[in-house]
Amino acid sequence: MEESPAAKLTCRELDVLRLLVHGLSNRLIARRLDISEKTAKNHLSSIYMKIGATDRTQAALYARDVGLIGPGEAAPPVPAFTPVPKDDAPPAGPTLTARERGVLRLLARGFSNRLIARHLGISEKTVKNHLSSIYMKIGATHRTQAALYAQCVGLTS
Repeated sequence: MEESPAAKLTCRELDVLRLLVHGLSNRLIARRLDISEKTAKNHLSSIYMKIGATDRTQAALYARDVGLIGPGEAAPPVPAFTPVPKDDAPPAGPTLTARERGVLRLLARGFSNRLIARHLGISEKTVKNHLSSIYMKIGATHRTQAALYAQCVGLTS
């Protein structure tokens, strides 16, 4: 029986990953764990390699998928907002356009702005504009929060 990638992480790497899921920056992770920013960055690089992620968004989504949340600890809070409507559902809560939902789905799958642009046949600048609009509508401040929101409301399926 093969062990999961999460089982290969050290205790410190698990701590870093749990803080990452909460949306903390490298600086805040370092302060919380009383380590240098460089050490936090090195831990993240090691985590990415071990779990097969390419960036913090993929790592955060992975951590949520496998339940890497401490005992008795609730899942990280998602900003208070109403779920995004499905493509065929009537709008409720923050109304994202069909294109914004498409951008958010790809973001939640870990695509970079460049790959989102290529996949949708739009410019990177347009992707950035859509992301700014999405962040404002759902109350996110960065792509990891937006990806976790998308997962929470079922846009990743």
